[in-house]
Amino acid sequence: MAAGRQRAKAPAMTAMPMRLARAEWHRFLKQRLNLWVLAVFALLLGASAAWSGLAARDYRAAAMAQQEDWEQLRLEARAMAVPPADGTQAMMAAFQFARGDAPPARLPALGGLALGTGTFELLGPDARVTVESRHTDARKAERLGSPLLEDLGLPDFSTVLALLLPLAVLGLTCGLVQEEREQGRWPWVVAQCARPAQVVAVALGLRGLAAWGIAAAASSLAFALDPGATAGALFCWLAAVAAFCAFWLALAGLFCLLPVSSGSAALGLLACWLLSTFAIPAALAAWADRQAPMPSRLAAIAAIRDAQQEAEVHMDEHLADWYASHPAAAPFASRSHAWPVSFLPRYLAQDRRIRPLMEGFDDARARRFAWLERRNWLSPSLALAMAADRLAGIDAPRYLRHVQRVNAYEDAWRDFFVPRIMSYQGLAAEDFDRLPRFEAPSDASTSAVLRQVLLLGLTALALSACIAFARRSLEKP
Repeated sequence: MAAGRQRAKAPAMTAMPMRLARAEWHRFLKQRLNLWVLAVFALLLGASAAWSGLAARDYRAAAMAQQEDWEQLRLEARAMAVPPADGTQAMMAAFQFARGDAPPARLPALGGLALGTGTFELLGPDARVTVESRHTDARKAERLGSPLLEDLGLPDFSTVLALLLPLAVLGLTCGLVQEEREQGRWPWVVAQCARPAQVVAVALGLRGLAAWGIAAAASSLAFALDPGATAGALFCWLAAVAAFCAFWLALAGLFCLLPVSSGSAALGLLACWLLSTFAIPAALAAWADRQAPMPSRLAAIAAIRDAQQEAEVHMDEHLADWYASHPAAAPFASRSHAWPVSFLPRYLAQDRRIRPLMEGFDDARARRFAWLERRNWLSPSLALAMAADRLAGIDAPRYLRHVQRVNAYEDAWRDFFVPRIMSYQGLAAEDFDRLPRFEAPSDASTSAVLRQVLLLGLTALALSACIAFARRSLEKP
């Protein structure tokens, strides 16, 4: 008989969570405020996802069109190639092509581009190499603007989600136990249920699942609209959002145990959101400035002016040194060299000083990013945003590697064109088929994102352990 009672008790214990889930789901749906919170959350997140997905599609289409336009330009230049016999005209044609018609050196977006399209457009990851100096004199095809003003545009989808998901969880769960106590219903729960903590766990789980489900649906929409999105990036992003949601759900559950009013619990959760979303990232950024200080822009401008002045003063010496080190490129007839031949060695000399200076800014950003990435578990919103940058492919370390590849590509471009310009030979038609091309390797890696997911998950587990340790307080009416 004892064995029979144990067998009968096991199915009853198994069915208990299911009955609690159904009852809590019906209670959840009957509260109009919950439905309003989910509706507003879904509307805002869905609009942001649609905008980001379409922006990602336009970005990829523009990149393909840019490459096709360059191919057309190359074919036209090949058809109009000037014979080498006409030295000055051939040299000038080669110089005009080399200075402004290089193929775009674009940082390839990864599978999570829809998470950070605005950041891609703000940083301008495509560069045009040149035989002049792209840092000082090659800005003819670029638009000028204020990065601070441009950054005030519509935020990326990842930013919107990092801001709204905690607020949705807060609106669905704040004062969950305190409100029941204030309305006198919690003693009935304690009297009718042997494990009140199970009731709270089911209520929190359903609310967290509803919030994560909307975030997952909006994320899937953004990725579906991006033709270059990948399943791996979507999986990593959904895992990061799940860990992010679990953190805020565990924090809300911890506040349910506090002996405070529902209003105080709501204010406490709101304070936690403000601290973790704004205050802590600002403090970490200020700390990172000390660990990896950004070079002085004023000092950089002064150094650039010095390099330009030095190259201009010693222009004749640079010209003579170049011909001395490249005797095979010296023209057969002695002549007085004019622009652009007389200027090219000057550009090369000044770029040898300016390029490391400009790369120092990207190096500082990369070191700051790595420093913040090791500590962003202190701010789940910052961790989620940095994971989005990794999945989109616009994180600072990857951007630094891109700049280094662009510099190597520019060296190859100059090695190809400068001798042909300095020797007054120009380019033959077949030379346009051997132009250096920018090879951007696909360096997508999800290890850093998965590490962020693990840290967020461990933080949520630590908060959940605190809830389990203090769950006895829920048994008090």
